[in-house]
Amino acid sequence: MSIKKFILIIPLLLLMSSCGPDESFGSPEYGKGDGEGTGSDEMSTTVLFKDGEKIGNVTYTTFRIPSLVRTKNRVIALCEARTVSSDRGDIDIACRISTDDGKTWGERTVLFSDGIHTVGNPCCVYTTTGRLIMVFNWHISTESTSADFPTSLGVTAKQKAVHSRRVFLTWSDNEGTTWTTPKDITEDVMESNWTWNAAGPCHAIQLRADKHKGRIIVPCDLKIAGGSDRENLASYVIYSDDDGQTWKKSGIIPYGNESCAVERTDGIIHLDMRNANSAAYADGISCRTWSVSSDGGETWTGYNYDTGRPEPTTGSGSTKGCQGSIINYDPDGKITSNLLFSNPANATARRDMTLRFSKNNGVNWSSSMLITSNPAGYSDLVVLKDGAVGLFYETGPSSYHQTISFARIPKKTITEKFN
Repeated sequence: MSIKKFILIIPLLLLMSSCGPDESFGSPEYGKGDGEGTGSDEMSTTVLFKDGEKIGNVTYTTFRIPSLVRTKNRVIALCEARTVSSDRGDIDIACRISTDDGKTWGERTVLFSDGIHTVGNPCCVYTTTGRLIMVFNWHISTESTSADFPTSLGVTAKQKAVHSRRVFLTWSDNEGTTWTTPKDITEDVMESNWTWNAAGPCHAIQLRADKHKGRIIVPCDLKIAGGSDRENLASYVIYSDDDGQTWKKSGIIPYGNESCAVERTDGIIHLDMRNANSAAYADGISCRTWSVSSDGGETWTGYNYDTGRPEPTTGSGSTKGCQGSIINYDPDGKITSNLLFSNPANATARRDMTLRFSKNNGVNWSSSMLITSNPAGYSDLVVLKDGAVGLFYETGPSSYHQTISFARIPKKTITEKFN
């Protein structure tokens, strides 16, 4: 496998293409994948990444782990670009940018790479200061030798001996055109006996309620050394009160897994989690889990099951369930009690990507919308400038991660579901 140089800062090409025919909502044309948008107010789905595509001179086996963020003038779709078929190996962070609210998209671009090692799980938030913050993960390659250290990203042999899974921070003050040199924050956000950290995978949030206004929250999951999945998996968040300069970690939520945070109208933070409790699966409980925080994400209360929101039972141990995304539907920029949630809502397999609607801060989910009945996996959500919703999700005709597609769901459709 070739070793690529670490790509730190590169110009992002923003040439847009809109010459292709429309792609019907929920049924992307898998042979296209060039990011053509409809430019209309109708529901549309566009393939942004698909298996086997090249970025530059590198061919990527697959693209996974979608993440979305909207800045003042752009929508940025990020993911892992994998040269391997597993979660570990030569993996980079790639993106595409839209400057017209998700209707058309620019070129595929690699943002960060570290040779044969994994750089992934991009988790972003655009703050009120105009700073675009990204937290991401680094993981040692199975092919690494002592000669590979320090890496292009600066990971030393001593550091990887303590944590072979590490956490990095970078930011952009020009909406993703250039990025700062990534900073290793692992020791600030991981305990010494943790063997794993995964940011998101999804987006981060910035709190708007008075008490903790401006606080950045990045949802994460972890593994504690030793024990079974049920004993060593947990969710938590890392947070910053100074626009990403310094970071702290919250208390943990046992049995949690990949998670996503949302702020409610009452100031409570809701953390929505993939179920990692193997005992619950053994008892036939295959659904989303959640916990809440009343102190801005510093501590968490309870581990609750939402049986009205199923998730797949495929896999074993920590591979059961699936990631999901949750956002506050706030087209006017104010926190509302209207929440949106996306996941493959099939109790047995990763398929049936579904959007759910709650009008009461997630107490219950009053309606839903099937995006596709095809295989589907991870996803992320964003509210667009015109009140439409963007859904960036893994899907394919025969496998749940053949493509990552972007569905643009107009405001009219969303508001009808909430009424």
